[in-house]
Amino acid sequence: MSAESVWWQHRGQPPTQPADPDPGQAGLDETFDTVVVGAGVTGLTTALALVRAGRSVLVVEARHPGAVTTGRTTGKVSALQGTTLSSLTSQHGSGGRRRLEAYVESSLAALDWVAAFCEETGVPAERRDAVTYAAAPEEVPTVRDEHEAAASLGLDVAWRGTPDLPVPAHAATVLADQLQLDPVALVLALLDQVRAGGGRLLTGRRVQRLRQRGEVVHVLGEDGLDVRGEHVVLATGTPVVDRRLHFARLTPQRSYLVAYRHPAPPEVMALSAGSPGRSWRGGEVDGDGLLLMGGEGHETGRGRRESTRVDRLRSWTAEHFPDAVELAAWSAQDYVSLDGLPLVGGLGSPTSRVSVATGYRKWGLTSGVAAGLALAGEQTGAPVPWARDLYTRAPRLRDLPAFLGVQAGVAAGEVGSLARGVRRPPSRAATEAGGCAALPVCTHLGGTLRWNDHEQTYDCPLHGSRFSADGEVLEGPATRSLARLPRRGGRHAGETT
Repeated sequence: MSAESVWWQHRGQPPTQPADPDPGQAGLDETFDTVVVGAGVTGLTTALALVRAGRSVLVVEARHPGAVTTGRTTGKVSALQGTTLSSLTSQHGSGGRRRLEAYVESSLAALDWVAAFCEETGVPAERRDAVTYAAAPEEVPTVRDEHEAAASLGLDVAWRGTPDLPVPAHAATVLADQLQLDPVALVLALLDQVRAGGGRLLTGRRVQRLRQRGEVVHVLGEDGLDVRGEHVVLATGTPVVDRRLHFARLTPQRSYLVAYRHPAPPEVMALSAGSPGRSWRGGEVDGDGLLLMGGEGHETGRGRRESTRVDRLRSWTAEHFPDAVELAAWSAQDYVSLDGLPLVGGLGSPTSRVSVATGYRKWGLTSGVAAGLALAGEQTGAPVPWARDLYTRAPRLRDLPAFLGVQAGVAAGEVGSLARGVRRPPSRAATEAGGCAALPVCTHLGGTLRWNDHEQTYDCPLHGSRFSADGEVLEGPATRSLARLPRRGGRHAGETT
């Protein structure tokens, strides 16, 4: 089965704009109002809101639009997000109530914006009930906590003591009229609208550093990339330029998805409350019924084999949906912050004109859209009403144990990676097909990489950077390819790409 998402699998070549070796020749020698780095849902929502406000915008993407997390999601936009609200309520306490109200407001605003955009542009989107359910009796109190937290924060949730679901369920909380869609269709429509509004796209260039000169920020990177903006938005999952050390405040999380053809796919978007979680929904692709099954999340580069996790999803699906026929299996990555809320706002001095957005805890189609609207509103002088309460927050002493836990996890990940070695790396013949083999040491902070046997990648257990088998960067915070081992009888060790 393909490790590409089902959303890309049935399409042709993704949209790109060939990179010119001299940006000036491509008409990019002007100073843009904003340079957006990253063409996922956050970057493109930001770009669209800015061009609609009359701003000049350049979007720079290392690969192609929707190449990373956005194009690999389950395609759900919802204010009910598993057990997120009860978890945040426990974490923030009564003193954080206004912050959590703002989080719900941001989710509802994103839902309304996506629904309106899909109707405007003809992107197929379906209204569905979002369901958080108890797969076992011991999970019922957890679902009850989520129901009460959601209701207290203003969501019109309904309690179901005997939910009618196609899998074992002992209780559920339900929020009607949420949204499911094909996330790549959303990306392509956003890109079309950005271009129609005069926005520009530059693909195939990886941003590696920033340099601020007065009121202008130079965006620098591969192949001599040097474009300029009065503002820069880093919408790259984890910031690829990170003077505030966001990577030390984030935990990279990978989760797995399997797509199936199914004659009668479910008509709800469901997420179990226990561990390991199961996330599933129905849909349609190429005229056939579609079943999406997700779960088996873990910290990137740590724990059991990735292929084992996918097999567990397959076994569970075969038990509960025996008519399902597999189409594709893949994984996606997102980040969880210390306090569980998105990190959105300025990067801080000396790059005061640079903003970042990350930490969506696997709800990027909702929180990523909200972040894009907020970042654009800040730049245009029309701030969204919930942004200040949600995104402006000082570090808290109570987050210190979580911070230390993240660092302990990083250390444990490195020790575990060293103890195991690079597990089942590609054969030398395979890696030498491109001329040389990759040295499995992360170019971000030198972590020992682990071989991902499901996606055939090198994954870093420290901060979540990922590399292809031939050493090219797939996900940051790393921005440089792996060093290369010598070819037999040829190249010197340490030679870089």
